[in-house]
Parts: sequence; C-alpha cells; structure tokens
Amino acid sequence: MSQNRNVSERLENAFPNIYTISNLIFWAKSILQKSNIDSPRLDAEIILSHILHCKRIDLYVHPDRVVEDTVALTYKNAIQKRAWRVPLQYITNHEEFMSMDFYVDERVLIPRQETELLVEAVIKKLQSTPRNHEIIIVDIGVGSGNIAITLAKKIENARIFAIDISPDALEVANINARRHQVLDKIIFLCGDIYKPLEGYKLESKVDVIVSNPPYIATDEFHILQEEVRRFEPYNALVSGRNGLQMFCRILKDAHAWLKPGGFIAMEVGEKQAQKVAQLIEDRGCFQKPELIKDYQHIYRIVISKRL
Repeated sequence: MSQNRNVSERLENAFPNIYTISNLIFWAKSILQKSNIDSPRLDAEIILSHILHCKRIDLYVHPDRVVEDTVALTYKNAIQKRAWRVPLQYITNHEEFMSMDFYVDERVLIPRQETELLVEAVIKKLQSTPRNHEIIIVDIGVGSGNIAITLAKKIENARIFAIDISPDALEVANINARRHQVLDKIIFLCGDIYKPLEGYKLESKVDVIVSNPPYIATDEFHILQEEVRRFEPYNALVSGRNGLQMFCRILKDAHAWLKPGGFIAMEVGEKQAQKVAQLIEDRGCFQKPELIKDYQHIYRIVISKRL
C-alpha cells in the first residue's frame, strides 16, 4: 500500500499544467521509470495512443496537440495503474495472438507467445484430415478463447467445445468469439474438465483435446513476475504442489473421449515436458509422446496419439 501511495504522490506533484501529447508522455515516462517499469516510454506511448484511438506514429507527428482535460485525467489514471504494476494488456484490454486482436481483462490470463506453438502444432497435425470430415476439438481451460477461436478461424471444418470452470472467463471468450465471428463453430461450456461434455454423445469421437492448463507449482508462485503474481487469475496459473495436478486430471479420462488415432496436445511449463510425457506413457493407451521446443529451445508442447 505504501508503494501505491508513493506513486500517487509522484503523480500529483509532477502532472503537467499544459496537456499536450509531448508533455503527457514526458511526465508518464518519468513516473513509470521511477516505478521500475521495464519499457516506460513505450508503455506511456501505447497507453496514450490507446486512449486517443490513434496510432503511435501519430504521437510523433502531432507532439504539440493539446489534449482535452477529460482525456488527460483518463491518461493519468491509466498511468497510475501501470505504475502499480497492472499489466499493460489489462489497461488497453488488448493482446495480439497469432496476428489476431483479443480482448483481455483481469478475468483471464494474458495470451502468451508460447501458446501460439501449441495452436500451430494442432493445425499441422490436422493438415491431412479430409475436408469433408468434421473435426471435433475439445479445448480445456478456454480463458480468453485464444486457442479455440484461432483454431476455429484456421480450421474450416472444426467444431469446438470450449470448457472453462470460470463463468467470468467464458464471458470474455464469448466477447472474442463474436469479435472474430466464430460463435457458430464453438460451444462454450462451464464446468470442470470433461463433465460439461456429458450428454453430447462425444465419447470416443473427439479428434483433438487441447489445453494450456495451469502448471505453476504452489511454492514457485512467489517468484513470478509481479504483474503476473498480483493481477492474473491465480486459479489459471497454479496447479498443486508440483504443478502437475491439472495434467493428471486431464489425462485421467482423455482416452474415453478421444477416438482411436485422436490426439492430445498440451502446453507445459519449463522442465515439465519429460514428467508430463511420463504421465502419458503411464496411462498405457497413448503412443510415445512428441515434444516440441519453444523459441528458447525449451520443450514446451507435448503431443500424443491415442492407441
């Protein structure tokens, strides 16, 4: 709380008297620097261009443009949030995922670049599927909907069941499904793991189970970046003492829903790939898992076919 109070004092003492674009950015950069934000100038510009509904380049083209008092106040409040370590994406309600614009807020995790690898891997695995065959995909832990919606956009003959235990997350996913015009291809279901699928007669008919589940161990939560630790949904991050709890629960009944030859694809945390692969092999009903590295050469995606 004292940190927040110090930020508020700095905001009041340094706020410019003349509200021009250049004055506001100079002020915001100074505030964010003192709050140890990694990219103070960039964040200051992104937030102001968001509030002004313009491109960042426009800030440089018209630096002496006078900003209305109400806009300046909105900007001041937004910079205060960022100085308090609120993630930039929650302030702008925007994150890009596979060149698509997704609405995000505190109800969902912010989509990460690593998860693009998961989506790309699923698309690649399905390339040889005949176009007249409906592909049934189950996305467990839908969050913002970035996985389900991207697959719906990229795979013409997909029907997707997107499951999340959080009604709040599903509200955000619905916003994004409408934005990207794929509501007709996705059925959003609220509940735990496979329970919401009961009644849809999908047993042994699912082509793909895909998931980016919680995988942070409880005793590792404290080392996460402050923005993540303080503001992103805890239940979407943490999965038991070893971080493997959700993988075990997803794998327990996966074979009952997947058709023979169908596959499961999951994103895993650093140093978890071999452990998750072993969990899959221990089930006795999957092929030897395939492991895919991320851009830092860390095994990040685990994929396995049902026998």
